Amino acid sequence: MNNNTEINNKPILVGVEEACKIVGIGRNTMYKLIKMKGFPVLIFPHKVLIDKNNLESWISKNYGIYRK
Repeated sequence: MNNNTEINNKPILVGVEEACKIVGIGRNTMYKLIKMKGFPVLIFPHKVLIDKNNLESWISKNYGIYRK
């Protein structure tokens, strides 16, 4: 299979619900993470998109850091 086809079939950015499934957390907790500095997110007026390729590395770097 062509690599370009694979890239085109897999979204780089995902919505909040999909990111919640990937990480295994609830929606409210995800929105708290989104507000943290450096979180891999693009925020538009009516849409929040998370970079799923950088999500795992961000979590690894910020493991144990959580502020209410």
